[in-house]
Amino acid sequence: MTLEKSKKGLTGFQIKFLALIFMFIDHINYFFEFTGKVPVVFSWIGRLAGGLFLFTMVEGYTHTSNKKKYFTRIYLMSAFMGVVKYLIQIIPQLQRGDGFYPENSIFSTFVILIIIFRGIDYIREKKIFKGVALILAPFIIAYSFNFLPRAMIPYAYMLISTLVPSPFLAEGGLYVIATGIILYLFHKNRKVQAISYGIFVLLWMVGLPLIYIRPISLTLMFTQYYEWMAAFALIFMFLYNGEKGKSMKSLFYIFYPAHIYILYILSFLLYRLKY
Repeated sequence: MTLEKSKKGLTGFQIKFLALIFMFIDHINYFFEFTGKVPVVFSWIGRLAGGLFLFTMVEGYTHTSNKKKYFTRIYLMSAFMGVVKYLIQIIPQLQRGDGFYPENSIFSTFVILIIIFRGIDYIREKKIFKGVALILAPFIIAYSFNFLPRAMIPYAYMLISTLVPSPFLAEGGLYVIATGIILYLFHKNRKVQAISYGIFVLLWMVGLPLIYIRPISLTLMFTQYYEWMAAFALIFMFLYNGEKGKSMKSLFYIFYPAHIYILYILSFLLYRLKY
């Protein structure tokens, strides 16, 4: 009896694990940038994380046997981090001395994307009205809060940040949502998916600075406007071998919020000692 050899390349687990490492490196800069000691290369490396997390989320959504359970798990994490974020916002003592607090919550962006993905699925099933309604729902709900009485607006934003994630307030905003949609639309063709992702990132992250920033220079593209480096994530997408790899569902759900709050507490204490 011979054991089956794994395909060459990277499994979904390996890509997600690499994304976790890239994210952690990026967040070292995010939380400790105030020290002036973290090299910009940390942020260069971190640009790879977002695209890879979106890529593995798309794979997870398309291959899960229970999409409702998958959505519920992500939604609950989104709500939990939304509550923590809101508490830090309204309690000044929980904020760092410079007023900084963590706004990270990629789960809220994932919630919006999964709703949109389901809408796309309905359209593919020829349920056009239902699909379009579901795709537009997160935007319509978020926009409708603007028509509430002024006194209710603070409570509306609390609701948005916890129970009803807004495309306009979610981490990464419309750029990350558009990126996720592109990855989902072309997920059946790895080559088209990766190339489309790379082109979109470059058009957005190089095109916008070229249009709106004057003067722009090559130096600035490596020191301030380096988001375009996210395009390099397509290399890992091409290396994906289609296999799930190790099953460690809880790794991301535990590590993501845990490392954010630990790094924030450490930066909070360091800021207090430094200033």
